[in-house]
Amino acid sequence: MTLPPIEVLPPAIKRIRNYDCWVFRDELARPVDSLSPGTIVEVVDRTGTFVAYASYNHHAHIPLRIFSTAKEQPVDRRLLRSRLQQAIATRQRLSQTNAKRLVFSEADGLPGLIVDQYADWLVIQIRTAGMEVLRPLLLAELTSLLPTNGILERSDKEFRDDEGLPPVTRLLQGTVPDRIRITEGALQFWVDPHRGLKTGFYLDQRWTRGRLLGWVQPGQRVLDAFSYTGSLGIAAAAAGAQVICVEQTEAFVEMAKENARLNHVEDRIEYVAGDAFYWLQANPRAAGSYDWVLLDPPALAKTKSQVTKARQALHHLVVHSLPLLRPQGSLMLSVCTYHLLELVEEIVRIAASDRGIRLSVRDQWGQAEDHPWILQLPASRYLTSWLCVRDPLEHVIAQIEQ
Repeated sequence: MTLPPIEVLPPAIKRIRNYDCWVFRDELARPVDSLSPGTIVEVVDRTGTFVAYASYNHHAHIPLRIFSTAKEQPVDRRLLRSRLQQAIATRQRLSQTNAKRLVFSEADGLPGLIVDQYADWLVIQIRTAGMEVLRPLLLAELTSLLPTNGILERSDKEFRDDEGLPPVTRLLQGTVPDRIRITEGALQFWVDPHRGLKTGFYLDQRWTRGRLLGWVQPGQRVLDAFSYTGSLGIAAAAAGAQVICVEQTEAFVEMAKENARLNHVEDRIEYVAGDAFYWLQANPRAAGSYDWVLLDPPALAKTKSQVTKARQALHHLVVHSLPLLRPQGSLMLSVCTYHLLELVEEIVRIAASDRGIRLSVRDQWGQAEDHPWILQLPASRYLTSWLCVRDPLEHVIAQIEQ
């Protein structure tokens, strides 16, 4: 079958051959408006020579999503099955949990597809018109490879707007309960796959929960801002800390309480239903009260045009969090905003200087391993966390300056 050709400019060809999967609108030699969104095409150079197979959507900011650079590997059922098999196989070593991301879009060679596993159920997101076209083949292969009690689609996010796709939440197969109980090492959590954020749970913060279990000491005081359904605060409480969780959505607060009871730490956690942005600023009496402040805000910028406001928002959070720390207290900051990651350390440094606080960076880590970061796909690295500690030299230097 002959596929429609789409010519791209030389810089894009160089990136494609170096494993990049995105071609932007201004990198097309001649945009083609006559193809229906999601059409599978051949990407070619100015001589008509094959470069890659991709899906094409002239409506989108990223009109070409690359699937394959091998001429003998077209986008068909065989390719989908092979990519799904490989993605699932790489997650098999995650044996300490029954909740994991099985497919992470471009990072697994399946642009626009997210597949999350919660115990015996799957929750998927279809983010692009190309994957929407491939839906029947995709579901057939997915169900043959992964016997499951049910599959829920949560393609209800704003990222579908750019693709010209309507938001969708629907049951695709079997039944999916309102609550799913998952395990992660010694911890357990309830997940709401129908209404929860992302697909129901912050799977990408598995490494952070593990670090808190190992780092937090019994009797320490921990503030968990933006606590969602409480997973970070519960990890700290399981390590023996006394925790305050701040979350503005009451339904999430109620689930956090259920998760605390599930882990038998309900007597160690206090809940505040409020907006952490304002709560941090409005509690000056809490100065010097906490051994740990955990900041895991939602994405602060979806596009480059929003970076200035995002930078201001992050500075606001950090500058009002630092005074809450006791001497040698720890700030654990997670940022899930790709466009902001390279600016975070500068923002934190300025906030610390504004408060006259000396910080030591003790650790830095990324998203959990089932969300792979591909070097040639910069946006696949979207979450980074820092552990910053109030340095003991802070007071010595202050005394010398006086």
